[in-house]
Amino acid sequence: MPSRLTSAVLATLASAITVSAHGHVVTVSIDGTSYQGFDPTSAPYGPQPDSITWSNGATDNGFVLSSALQDPDIICHLDATNAALSAPVAAGGDVSITWNQWPDSHKGPVIDYLADCGGDCSTVDKTTLKWFKISEMGQLELGSGSGTTGKWADDLIIENGLTWKVKIPASIKAGNYVLRHELIALHEGLTEGKAQMYPQCINLQITGSGTQSPEGVVGTQLYTATEAGILHNVYNDEKLSSASDYKIPGPAMPAFDGSSSNNNGGPSSSEDSTPTSTASPEPTSTAPALTTTASTTAPTTSATAQPVVSSPAAPTPTRSCSSKKRRARRHARQVKNL
Repeated sequence: MPSRLTSAVLATLASAITVSAHGHVVTVSIDGTSYQGFDPTSAPYGPQPDSITWSNGATDNGFVLSSALQDPDIICHLDATNAALSAPVAAGGDVSITWNQWPDSHKGPVIDYLADCGGDCSTVDKTTLKWFKISEMGQLELGSGSGTTGKWADDLIIENGLTWKVKIPASIKAGNYVLRHELIALHEGLTEGKAQMYPQCINLQITGSGTQSPEGVVGTQLYTATEAGILHNVYNDEKLSSASDYKIPGPAMPAFDGSSSNNNGGPSSSEDSTPTSTASPEPTSTAPALTTTASTTAPTTSATAQPVVSSPAAPTPTRSCSSKKRRARRHARQVKNL
């Protein structure tokens, strides 16, 4: 049985992976149309096209710590601001979400929420949005323990070409919504306040004849730092009897179409919430192909999308390495001729 010190050492080793190994959403695909995601790592150096994904300030692909779960950053990521566009999706349809990368050491659940904007999602105050779960998946298989982790929901993202598919409940009322797609990394979750949260927000215009409008919870009240699904040691599976012993954090998922929520690990939406079985869905001929790296192609937008004028920061000029080398050689000649 590993000691607490052993678990702490393993957590430290896991956290030693550079922040560049973390990730962000690069592509959202709906009904054959692909939309480019906001790239926080490129945003400081040039304009970003309007997108259906919310912008955020995680320029190092970073995270929100579980010590800040009552901070507005937990809602849609660090300093997140509203997306200018919305993508149409039919209730009962699928939304495929592709990340640029995700480290194998980062084990944890994948949770998807919706919040009704009650109007224009490009201007809604994020602190007023009330979120309800539509999909959740936690631990799938126990590890052997003694420092060996089991299989988790985010492992399926890696297995499926960095793509996760979530189904919009068929019974949901039509309207403008924000989809909150979240990965939680628990490799340091044995220490209070050290679990890493990676929320990504996407504007959707849901169509259909559904009438269900579940009550939600504001983002700053979704979690606490000490609840079992956040404060959790992924290295000590020998203390668990089954993967369902892990309790997915957050509020209970409402029932859709007569289905009940399931907080015990497996896929649990009213429909099939399993991730895609291929690397990426097939886009239309006019849409950019899905890739696992950040795209530079402007997103395909719908007729109902409402772009806004943005004023991104201009690129910061830098000196090249080659110019530095030329100056060094010139200086060496000058010294020699003295």
